[in-house]
Amino acid sequence: MKLIHSVKPIHLVFALLLVIAGITIFVLTSDIPPGASGVPHPTIDGLSVGGDGAEKLSVIGKAPYYFQIAVILLAGTLLYMGVPERRRDRLLRICFGIGIAFALFVWVMLFTGYETYLATGQTRVVFGFPVPTNWMFWGIWGSFAAFDVFYMVAFRRYFLHPDDEAAFHALVRETEAEAAQMKNREAN
Repeated sequence: MKLIHSVKPIHLVFALLLVIAGITIFVLTSDIPPGASGVPHPTIDGLSVGGDGAEKLSVIGKAPYYFQIAVILLAGTLLYMGVPERRRDRLLRICFGIGIAFALFVWVMLFTGYETYLATGQTRVVFGFPVPTNWMFWGIWGSFAAFDVFYMVAFRRYFLHPDDEAAFHALVRETEAEAAQMKNREAN
């Protein structure tokens, strides 16, 4: 547990950016997947169809899966860094941990649902859409909407605390007073 507290968020950002860069380089240097630009339609000349999705993913394997995990962790870390260090308490870490865990859960459900569909060719339909599509529609944006709600509810506690606002207004008054004094000196 001590190791977690000794890791600074900026170091985690750097490590995640390295992971993202590594995965990107891996994908860019991988062989072109079979049927990447489509395959000829079986009955209509000149028309291409998507081809086998599982075969296309076979070249890069789970790279998209790990890439998105790194992106979710990066987004959560950057959001966490938006809170002044002196305001980062245990409740904030718990809320961010839950939010990031939910976002990761949604991603795992989406990706594994899509993988299952590619392997079996079957999926359930919920609300008129295949299950992985529902995870995309409702889960992906919904998981980070939870951070938006947290931002609204906890705004005065973490993001613009009344003490910080008072200090800002005092600084503005001080700056205006100094500007007025300089103006008076220049006028005399």
